[in-house]
Amino acid sequence: MPLSRVFSMAYSAGCAALVGFIMLASFSMLAACAQRPALFADGGPPAPPAPRIAVLQSDVLVVDGHAVRLADAVTPQPSPDAHCPAEALAARQVALRLKSLASGVHAVTLNPTGAKDAYNRPFAHVLLDGTDPAHELIEDGLAVRPGAAFNWCAPISASFPRAEHIAVLSFSGT
Repeated sequence: MPLSRVFSMAYSAGCAALVGFIMLASFSMLAACAQRPALFADGGPPAPPAPRIAVLQSDVLVVDGHAVRLADAVTPQPSPDAHCPAEALAARQVALRLKSLASGVHAVTLNPTGAKDAYNRPFAHVLLDGTDPAHELIEDGLAVRPGAAFNWCAPISASFPRAEHIAVLSFSGT
């Protein structure tokens, strides 16, 4: 076989190998640029952050920094607005129950009535994850419906000995 023919075969084999290498590299680069499926399942859009809820007193919630008063329930008032120690003690119990209702809530719905209390807090119909806390407090016997006449101080607190001591104790601890 003549030497020129050997060189031409080696040249064409080298070109073929070079062309094959270039094509393989091109396909590899294109495959690297292709969109790949996600490694983890997409859970959809992120959930909105849970509202920050604090209980200011027996019928006042602070939702994301805004105080709002329950429009659907009349609750006993804490000291110094309480008319007697029994009312102050009852207000403490209502506040604890309201805290339990507000814990772990994911959605709060506020429908202001347009009215405001003496501290300029709006009255609102409140739903905590679809549950009306005012209704729950009324059902638990810790509040009454607006317009219902109720005296938180009658009859036991007027005659109960050392009632002031009970009121002081009700504000200690957690």
